[in-house]
Amino acid sequence: MILRKKFASALGRFAVNETGTMAIVFALSTLPMLLAAGAAIDVVRYSSAQTALQAALDAGALAAAASTNLSTPARIAMGESNFDINLASASLGGVSVSRSFDLAGGKVTGSASFDLPVSLMQLAGFTTMPVEAETEINIPGNKKAEIALVLDYSGSMTEVLSGQVKYVAMRNAAKNLVNELAGSNPTKVKFGLVPFSHHVWVTLPKEHVKGETGAGMWTGCTQDRRSPHNVTDETPTSAAPTQWGQPIADEHKDYSCGPYVPNKLIVKPLTDDFAAINSQLDAMVPYAWTHIALGAEFGYHLLSPNAPFDEGASYSDTTTQKIMVLLTDGKQTEPAFGPGPRDVAQGEENLKTICEKAKASGITVMSIAYNIDDAATVDRLRNCTTDPAKDFFSVEEGENIAKAFDAIKQQITAQIRIGK
Repeated sequence: MILRKKFASALGRFAVNETGTMAIVFALSTLPMLLAAGAAIDVVRYSSAQTALQAALDAGALAAAASTNLSTPARIAMGESNFDINLASASLGGVSVSRSFDLAGGKVTGSASFDLPVSLMQLAGFTTMPVEAETEINIPGNKKAEIALVLDYSGSMTEVLSGQVKYVAMRNAAKNLVNELAGSNPTKVKFGLVPFSHHVWVTLPKEHVKGETGAGMWTGCTQDRRSPHNVTDETPTSAAPTQWGQPIADEHKDYSCGPYVPNKLIVKPLTDDFAAINSQLDAMVPYAWTHIALGAEFGYHLLSPNAPFDEGASYSDTTTQKIMVLLTDGKQTEPAFGPGPRDVAQGEENLKTICEKAKASGITVMSIAYNIDDAATVDRLRNCTTDPAKDFFSVEEGENIAKAFDAIKQQITAQIRIGK
């Protein structure tokens, strides 16, 4: 009995000692875990801060490059002002940022840096992490721009977003883009319009339209051409599959061509008649379904030197920058022609192919996702662009679409590219 009590007492002392040992081990292991967790948190904060700093610096340099009517000091001041505005919206907690811009040798260069306070990494003796960014923008001289505005005029564009009817806000932003570029560069810019819904209403030579004969022009609604011609900028031949005028899919036969006429939804080729562009933007009213690939198909053709639209410069003309601005507020809802079934999924595939071919032709593709809640469509629009980092814009509830068009205006005005 006595032996059993002594044995139990020894076990009890061992348990107490073991508990203490485990507490020490736990305490010693907690510090590295805290440091690891702190490092992870601070690295995420660093990445976010560096992205915000780079975006603000790029925006400032773009503004300086675009302000061609100002003196060098005024352009630098413009860059600094835009930098400050963009950085303020990033909510970096009032950190003190050092930044500088310089204009020399046909370039705008900029650099910025600040020390980001750390949190749990202070346990390892760190108090801040340096955040740095650099940018360099080339400013080619005397370039012209041909711009195709490919704009969604499907029925959903009548919805209200952030207190504004979507197509009205889009119209006003597009008109501002036209007016500002035309005002500063009237001899160096042309615009074309492609309002799309499930059809495109367009004027074409009869020889390019299915079922038409003789000379002269035809005006009417069309779907995309038959595959594979609907993803190219090739001129139609006498073969019907290469021609427009293809019939609407069975799903939407009740949505006829009729409303396109009073709604003024007609394709306008490249022109420097800016008053006519503005007049049509004022007149156009949305209707029916969404065929994004069809809009991109015609945007590609407007910028192509190939018939039926011959207003564009040759692809080999290095003095002309061709730009397609593609805006939609929803996913593809109209079936499209392909090698297999005519369906919506084929339209999504066609858009990807058209964008790739347009970019390969030297066209700069920019896109705006206008309050889209479909992640796959947003990704498709982002990947459609020439440079997703600077040519893709997403406008959400509470945001202003004018900001996206203003950023596009700055890039076009400056005729630039981010060098590094």
